[in-house]
Amino acid sequence: MKKYTVTILLFFAAFLFVHAQNREIPSRDHMEHNADSVRLDSALLHNKGNIIDTVGLQMPNIYAWKISRRLGERTFVPRDTLTTNFHQSMSVDGKSVAMGYLGNIGSPAQSKIFFERPEASRFIFLDPMYLWRKNPEDHYFLNTKVPYSNVKYQSGGGGETAENRLQTELTMNFGKKLNVGFDFDYVYSRGSYKSLSNKQVSYDFYASYIGDKYKMHAFLYNNNFTNIENGGIEDLLYITNPDAANGGNGFKGSSLDIPVRMENTRNKMRGRHIYVTNRYDLGDNMEEYQINDTLTGVRKKANYVPLASAIFTTHYSDQRRNITSTNKELDKIYFPYYENGELVNNPKYGDDIDDYMSYYSFKNTLALAMNEGFRSWTKFGLTAFVEYDMRKYLKPLFMSGLEEGASSNMPTPNIKLGEKYSENSLLIGGVLSKEKGKYLKYRASVEKDLLRNDFKADGEVETMFDFKGKKLSVKANAYIKNITPSFFQNHFASKYWNWNNDFGDTRRVFVGGEINLPELSFSKTRISGGVENIQNYIYWGADGLPRQASGSAQVVSLRLDQNLKAGILHWDNQIVYQKTTNDEAIPLPDLSIYSNLYIMTKIAKVLTLQLGVDAHFHTEYYLPGYEPLTMQFYNQREKKIGNFPITTAYLNLHLKYTRFFVMMYNVAEGMGNGQSFSMYRYPVNPMGLKLGLSWQFNN
Repeated sequence: MKKYTVTILLFFAAFLFVHAQNREIPSRDHMEHNADSVRLDSALLHNKGNIIDTVGLQMPNIYAWKISRRLGERTFVPRDTLTTNFHQSMSVDGKSVAMGYLGNIGSPAQSKIFFERPEASRFIFLDPMYLWRKNPEDHYFLNTKVPYSNVKYQSGGGGETAENRLQTELTMNFGKKLNVGFDFDYVYSRGSYKSLSNKQVSYDFYASYIGDKYKMHAFLYNNNFTNIENGGIEDLLYITNPDAANGGNGFKGSSLDIPVRMENTRNKMRGRHIYVTNRYDLGDNMEEYQINDTLTGVRKKANYVPLASAIFTTHYSDQRRNITSTNKELDKIYFPYYENGELVNNPKYGDDIDDYMSYYSFKNTLALAMNEGFRSWTKFGLTAFVEYDMRKYLKPLFMSGLEEGASSNMPTPNIKLGEKYSENSLLIGGVLSKEKGKYLKYRASVEKDLLRNDFKADGEVETMFDFKGKKLSVKANAYIKNITPSFFQNHFASKYWNWNNDFGDTRRVFVGGEINLPELSFSKTRISGGVENIQNYIYWGADGLPRQASGSAQVVSLRLDQNLKAGILHWDNQIVYQKTTNDEAIPLPDLSIYSNLYIMTKIAKVLTLQLGVDAHFHTEYYLPGYEPLTMQFYNQREKKIGNFPITTAYLNLHLKYTRFFVMMYNVAEGMGNGQSFSMYRYPVNPMGLKLGLSWQFNN
C-alpha cells in the first residue's frame, strides 16, 4: 500500500511539472487587502519573528505566517525563497553551526550549540527526531490569489548508499478568506554505513480562515519514521587511522565494509497531530455614516481593532514507538558474559527485542485577550488563559519481582503487553505584550500548573536606535522555569534496561540578548549570547542510563554572525563560544565555526549564481554518542573528538521560480587528524556528490 501511495504522489509531482505555467507575480498596484483590511510591506517580510503591527501594511500576492501553538497568534514570516545557501538549507549540517547526527538524512539529531536544543518533551523518544517531525507552530500557513505548488527533491550517493528526499506542497484559496493546502515529505536514505538507513513518510493537511471577526487554523499531520540502527562502528580507527585498523592489518575497503556494533535492529515511530485553533473578535466593527442629507449607510470601521478576542484551541497529539531486534549479539554489548575468558552470548537472554511504548495528549485551551490599540491609550495587549492537558502513557510490563519504586539497570524478562499510566495538567497563565510601534516592543508571559510543579515565566524586550542615520536594534530576553521530569525519564522497561527513578524538578534561569549593528555596504554584524544556571539537570550518562546532576551547572555562550562582502566576493561567518561548568553532564565544544566563502553574481541579469566552499568546524571535546535502545544522546567519556572541518564545495543557481544546487560533500575526507565524526562512533558520510532542486509553480 505504501509503495502505491508514493507512486501516486510522484505522478502528481510529475503532472505539476508538465502543466505548470510561468506567471509573473502582479505588481504592488494590484495587491489586494486581506480579510483584516491590513497591508504588508517589505519590512514585514524581513521581520525577525515578532507578532507585528499589520495595520496599514500591504499584502503581496502570496504571503506566509506561522502561529503560536496555544493562542493561534499570527507571525508573518518570509516564504522559503532563498537565493543564497540553498544547499545548506537542504542538508542536516546546515541546521546549525555545529550539528550532530548519525550521518544521513532522516537521522536522529542534536545541535552541539546548547541554547539551540529544544526542551525535553513528554515523550523523549521523539526528541531526537525534531528536525523531521512538524508541530503546528512549525507550519507555514499561506494565502495566495492563484494556486501555488512547490516541489523539492534532493539526492546523494547511489546504489547501496543512495539517499533521497522528496517534498511537495500544494495550496489554494477559495475566496479571499479560506485557504487549504497539503504537504508531503518522503525520505529514503540507505546510508553510507552498514545497517544504517532511514525511511520516513509524513504528510499534513491544513486550512486557515481569516474573516472579519472569526479566524481559524487547522492542522492535521501524520508521521511514519523507520530507522535501521547499527549502534555505530566497532572501532574508531577505521576512520581516524585505517592503516592501524582491523587488528593492525589495515583497512582498504569502502565505508559499507566497516564492522558495526549491531544489525537487524529497528526503531519505528508513528504519530499524528490534530489541531484546531479558533479566534473570535468581540465588539462591533461596523459604523453608520452619512451618505447625504437624508440617507445614512453602514460600513466597516477603518483600521478597526476589536476590544477583545475569545480564543479556543484543541490539540490532540500521539506517538508510538516500537523497537525490534533479532540480533543475538546485543547481549555482548549490553551485558558482556565470558566463558573461559572468551566473550560469548549470555545464556540468560535469548529472546528477541520487541518493545512498544506510546504517549498521547489531549489538550484544550480557553483564552480571553484584550487587544493592543483598541483605544489610543491602550499601548499593550493582555491575555489570560486556562489549559487542561490529559496525558496517557504505555510502557512494557515486566514480571521481574522488582518492588515498586525500586531502581535497577538489570534486564527483566517475561514481557507482557504493557502497563498504562495517566497524568493531568491544569495550566493557568497570562501574556502581556506590546507588538506595535517602532522603537519599543516587549512580551512577557507566565504560566503555572495547578496539578504539578511546572512553572514558567519568560520575557523579551526589543528596541531600536538611530545611529548615524542607520538602525541599531537591541534585544534582551530571560526566563525562569521549574520543570518536572518526563514520565520516561523516571520509568522505563525493556529487555536490557529497567528503571524507576525519582528525579527531582529541574530549575533553569536564563538571561541573554542580541545586538544587530547598523548594516554597511560591506558588512553585516550580529552579536548574541547568554548565560543559564541549571539545577538538577537530567542527562544520559556514559552507561547510557539517565542521571541527574547534583547542584547547579552554568552554561555561557557568545555568538558572532559576521558577513563581509567586496563586489561579488562574500565571506560569511558564524562563530559560537561556549563554556560549561559541568563537562560530565553538559559536554560542549569551546568553539564552533561555520565559514562560507563564495562569489555571487547574475548571469544575463536573470540567473543568480553562487559558487563557493564552506566548512563546519568545532574544537575537540567528549562528543556525545547515540543509544538506539533509548533513542537518546549519551555523554561518553572515552575519547575527545573534533578539530576536523566538514567541508563542502558547491554551486547554487536561482532562476525565477527554480533553485538548483550541486555540491561535493566532505571534500576534506582523509586529511588532517581524520576525526570526521558527527557523533561518537558515527562518522560523517564519505566524500560524495549531492544535488537538489526546488521548483515553484504559480498557476
